[in-house]
Amino acid sequence: MKRVSVLGAALLLLLLVGGCVSSMYSQVMGPYYLKQQEYSEGIEAFTTRLKENPQDHVAAFYIGRYHLALNKPDKALPYLQKAAAMAPDNADYRFWIGVAHWAKLDFAEERKAYKAALKLDPDHISANLYLGHGYVDEGQWAKALARYDKVIELDPYNPEALYNRSVALEGLGKKAEEIAALKKFLEYYPDGSLAMRAATRLNLLGDFTYRNAIIGKRNVTIKSVVFKPGTDELVYESKESLQVVSAMMEVNDKLALHIVAYKDGDVAAAKARAHNVRNALLAGHPGISPSRLPLSWFGSAEPYELEGKSFSIKDSVQFITVTK
Repeated sequence: MKRVSVLGAALLLLLLVGGCVSSMYSQVMGPYYLKQQEYSEGIEAFTTRLKENPQDHVAAFYIGRYHLALNKPDKALPYLQKAAAMAPDNADYRFWIGVAHWAKLDFAEERKAYKAALKLDPDHISANLYLGHGYVDEGQWAKALARYDKVIELDPYNPEALYNRSVALEGLGKKAEEIAALKKFLEYYPDGSLAMRAATRLNLLGDFTYRNAIIGKRNVTIKSVVFKPGTDELVYESKESLQVVSAMMEVNDKLALHIVAYKDGDVAAAKARAHNVRNALLAGHPGISPSRLPLSWFGSAEPYELEGKSFSIKDSVQFITVTK
């Protein structure tokens, strides 16, 4: 066996180190351009690197990602496919090929790519999630549910999986499980447009654990006020949730809320509950004047209409912004 000369060994080491440095550069700078939203600059920089090292699959991958971010899937796809060809065991590359096909509205190829990613890595969260979305679009509810359950097994607080799991259950006609799934989502994510949609769906199913309200100029989702059985005393969880409303009143000193309590068949209880809710809102908030919280109460059920459906809620507390 011939010995490698000192010069040859040095050249080999230089080539190896150079390749590592190139790869490290791509892995560090790739996310940087994404985070800074400097997509065109990233394309320019990584195109140069890819010319210098045509086997830099990370560079090819990020060029594809930048084109996708610029909403140019036709330009993105060849680079993503090039990266996958150079690194056939990389599930991420397969997943992003699927995203590019989705952007091109080629849903059959999108699904194939996600399945290819899952063949390489069955625990790939994004591939499981997006495959589930595809099944929802096709009305394949059982398959969608299986994907979302897998995501939640891997990431118990994944908001998209938690919410869309309820959509799949709705498609399967499993009302009780759908309600439970919506409540679980709202327990973790009670804010934002998706929370409002979840609360609306709950209400349409006859469950009023959460309700949407207009507080000042904001549309918010609020957990309904609950009292201890047979009493007018608030449960601890309701006292906690009311502190969110108190905080909003402290931030906006012009905000006034009309508290309206309903208790079917018991006007005295309705009155006591309205007062107890106001006391809870004022507790620990000396800057809020009681005059900003006028009260009303009714010994009847609350009539409620939503999306053409009528409901009668026997026990409820509503917050109505007072306009001047």
